[in-house]
Amino acid sequence: MISIIVTHKQNLSYLHDCLESIAEQKYKDIETILVLDHTEDDLTDIKEEFGESTNLKVYELTDKTGVAAGRNLGLEKAQGDFVMFLDNDDYMIGESLQAMMDEFEEETDFVYPQYKRTYFKREAVLSGLASPYEGEEKELAKVDFNDPVNYNIERYDSIEMPSVLGTIYRKKLFTDNDIKFYEDQPYYADVEVVADIYSVADFMKGAEGALYMQRLHNDKVNNPSLSQYPKDETMPYYFMAYDHLMEVVTNERVRRHYQLILSYYIAQWLPRKHRLSREDKWRGEYYEKLKELALDIDKEIIKRSDMDRISKKFMYIFIKGNEAKIQRAIDRTRFKRKISDMRHDARLRNKNLSLHFFSKLPFKKNWVVFESFMGRSYSGNPKYIYQYMQKHYGNKYKYIWLLNDTRTKIDGKCKKVKRFGMWDFYYRNRSKYWVINMRQPLVIPKRNKTVILSTWHGTPLKRLVFDMDDNYSATPEYKNIVYKQTREWNYLLADNAYSVDKFKNCFQLDDDILFLSGYPANDPMYAQDRDEKAAEIKKKLNIDPDKKVILYAPTWRDNDWIGEGQYGFDLAMDLDRLQKEFSDEYVILMRLHYFIVKGLDLSKYKDFVIDVSQYSDITDLYLVSDMLITDYSSAYFDYGNLKRPILFYMYDLELYKNNLRGFYIDIENDMPGPVFETNDELVNNIKHIDEVKEQYKEKFDKFYDEFCSVDDGNASKRVVEKVFEK
Repeated sequence: MISIIVTHKQNLSYLHDCLESIAEQKYKDIETILVLDHTEDDLTDIKEEFGESTNLKVYELTDKTGVAAGRNLGLEKAQGDFVMFLDNDDYMIGESLQAMMDEFEEETDFVYPQYKRTYFKREAVLSGLASPYEGEEKELAKVDFNDPVNYNIERYDSIEMPSVLGTIYRKKLFTDNDIKFYEDQPYYADVEVVADIYSVADFMKGAEGALYMQRLHNDKVNNPSLSQYPKDETMPYYFMAYDHLMEVVTNERVRRHYQLILSYYIAQWLPRKHRLSREDKWRGEYYEKLKELALDIDKEIIKRSDMDRISKKFMYIFIKGNEAKIQRAIDRTRFKRKISDMRHDARLRNKNLSLHFFSKLPFKKNWVVFESFMGRSYSGNPKYIYQYMQKHYGNKYKYIWLLNDTRTKIDGKCKKVKRFGMWDFYYRNRSKYWVINMRQPLVIPKRNKTVILSTWHGTPLKRLVFDMDDNYSATPEYKNIVYKQTREWNYLLADNAYSVDKFKNCFQLDDDILFLSGYPANDPMYAQDRDEKAAEIKKKLNIDPDKKVILYAPTWRDNDWIGEGQYGFDLAMDLDRLQKEFSDEYVILMRLHYFIVKGLDLSKYKDFVIDVSQYSDITDLYLVSDMLITDYSSAYFDYGNLKRPILFYMYDLELYKNNLRGFYIDIENDMPGPVFETNDELVNNIKHIDEVKEQYKEKFDKFYDEFCSVDDGNASKRVVEKVFEK
């Protein structure tokens, strides 16, 4: 029997994936030992769902805590001849247990699986929606799976990565050699036990048919993994683990590997962490300990390594231990690295100009920097705040627009600056106010007196940032980056009370940051001349004045990610059929999200479908449209101010709801228009739009009262008076 030992402290969704992967194994001669580490989670449903299918036995730590103590308790309770350790955030793929057990022979001490890393839940990986960790396939291509030392130890570039997890061991390997997890080691518990196991095990094999998924955490703010804790905190335990390795490891390959890892660690981290203050640990105890450990490193190991020239030279000096030379080498190494990096990265050059020059220049209290959708356009809330200030404050302020294309036409008197160019860094450093509607770049440090007005750009329907479990778009560091950026905001606008609540949670902000103002970009929808304005826009777009206008504004899909801020899009709308049915009465404005970079060929629909994806301001498009068709876009909240019909064409609803994002709102019951998934329904709803409008009148009125009632045409005035007159 295999005793599978799982420890649990928090995060039930992770644990569910772990136990589900055990329950679905065809190999059933198992017991699952779940050790609870002072958890506050209610496991009633977990026990009911997996009690029988995993032969679940639950124990609790009482006077101890930590993964090491939990695994030791699991070993004590284990009844099987074989043991296996799973972290509660990891899971198996395929028939891993059977594949590993098939490899056991009489003399085999343990059998290990293939290891892959992922940021995603099990369902996403199984369905192909998400893939393992980016770049890992290249890494694994250089590794010999059938060489246990190479695959399980040498492949990693940090000492904490070799792990006991996912492997099936003979229990007697632990009991006969008195191997236990070190309970005074909270961060590197696996490191020391792996060393102990490899010092006594003689026969080990890999099972290519077994796959263990090590789940990485995308939220180190609220749910950090052990490897994500700051090095300042974990260093004493790093030293403890390294000392143990050098004490018990006799295999020369393994010893050289760990010494090389230490060399990389010293060369990369010490020059960064070294501080001027003698009180700092990186100049005191950590520095002294690293010097002590470095004395045993063979220079030949460094010479034969792929370290860069700067790091090798630093390590040669550090190993010799001459204090004066080391101090000079630290300063030189930091300087050389900075120069080398700046040579290849213009943004880094500008960042250093900011830190060492621009940030020292006098602060301008009447300078205002504007940026809309990361410099893509002159639009959104920043545009209408700017226009209000131009009209009512004139030359009292200097206005700077940051743009990807400085040829962008902007009314009024302003300075147009290339985003991420040198002058961008200059103006952001000297300006008191930044007005943005997305997130500011961290490469340009905010000065203490700078005021960031984040206007945002919509009411959230789909879950955002910390309300998302998995993140299929952007980078794995997305949540951590957003957390840093939002800590710098002084104001965040909200269009309704619902948004105040959602923003507070998803961005994890304090109440005093949020301002229930309505959205400046919605002001034109309440202007007395909005019909005249709409006629001008219609003429500008060459739309037949006798035809009605349908605006189709779908959002992007996280799983169509191409690169940072870039997504593909597959059109699910049957334009041939729509043209046949409605070309005499309607024109369709096709407005793809600005993240979508894969354009559509609409040439055959020349007079029926107009691509307005590059039109800068969607507010103009709202004004000319008689009807909105969208999916999961926040556009419908803004469009609702016009009290015109809205159709929700959600052709991939189940995928989006269950796997991609999920929603804050009950899609089936609370939307102010019909939700449907087929082209047949789309055609029918357009044909009977008057009946649809009447059918959804009660829901629409309720929706308007909840989400649109703050907007009244005066949001710009409220915002400017709150932020600038204060």
